[in-house]
Amino acid sequence: MNRRCFLRQMEAAALAGGVGVSASGCLGFHYVNATIRADRAMVRRDDFGEQRYVLVDVPALPLPLYLYRNDDGSYSTVSTRCMHQGCQVEPVAGHLVCPCHGSEYTNQGAVLRGPTRYPLEKFRTELDGDHVVIHLVAS
Repeated sequence: MNRRCFLRQMEAAALAGGVGVSASGCLGFHYVNATIRADRAMVRRDDFGEQRYVLVDVPALPLPLYLYRNDDGSYSTVSTRCMHQGCQVEPVAGHLVCPCHGSEYTNQGAVLRGPTRYPLEKFRTELDGDHVVIHLVAS
């Protein structure tokens, strides 16, 4: 569990009067930490394991990034901030879904279903040896 999930669990527990409540999604998703170098986040390819995606925790960003391994072996990265009202989208059954209002996106951030009309922010992503490099300036 990363620090962001831990903090969400503590907030949820405090709101529930101290009862142990799991933060939605944190325990079921594969989070990884990135090594930050200038305007780039570097994730080890080994961190994926058998997963098709990971959620990348970047301390400077308010929400994690969604890093997806495409069928052709390339990688794509999008923000997990829904473009409708800013809620965090979550991976569900092979695509991304906003739990707040039901917007759906492809793994590359294209809109599948509204109410959103805008795709997720994309980040240039490339391979560099054993690492996937995410350029932190949205493209």
